[in-house]
Amino acid sequence: MKITVDGILGSAQKINSKKKTDEAELKQDKKEIKPDSVNISKIINSRIETIEKEVKEIQTSLTKNQIIKEGIDTLMSASTPEAVNKILDETTFNNNRILRDFMGSGISFSAELIASKKNDVKSLIANDMNTLTKIQVEMDNIIASDITGTKKVENIMAGVNDTLKKTPAGLESISNLDADKVRKLIR
Repeated sequence: MKITVDGILGSAQKINSKKKTDEAELKQDKKEIKPDSVNISKIINSRIETIEKEVKEIQTSLTKNQIIKEGIDTLMSASTPEAVNKILDETTFNNNRILRDFMGSGISFSAELIASKKNDVKSLIANDMNTLTKIQVEMDNIIASDITGTKKVENIMAGVNDTLKKTPAGLESISNLDADKVRKLIR
């Protein structure tokens, strides 16, 4: 094997050229990561704001539907048309007669109609609860990812958890996830 100065210099040039190419690729990869992380943070912050609005809307809807449910329960015990009209007029939400609007314009309500409307409102409440549960899971995932400042997310989660605790019985299937446990699982 013949070793020459030209051979050694040629090998050194090849190594330096490869090293420069690798460094350039590494710098380019680093530059691409930064904009992505900024974009992800912006997207998550935007989603957090949207979730905050959704939670307020769902809480309003849930409150309204629970008032309607209580009004229907009261209607079931009403014995006279005057009592029915009084209940329909007095069951309000934000100064609107929500029970009258929900029940319709018919003056005489049969037990079947009232039972049907009660099932309808229970379905609406269940839909609100399912949506809140999905939001709760999404917020737990955002907290666990720890990409953005979690203080705002934790405040929203506290509101969602309080709402879920105040709901009627029969919602035992909803679970509260622990952010620390989720973090451990994803690591």
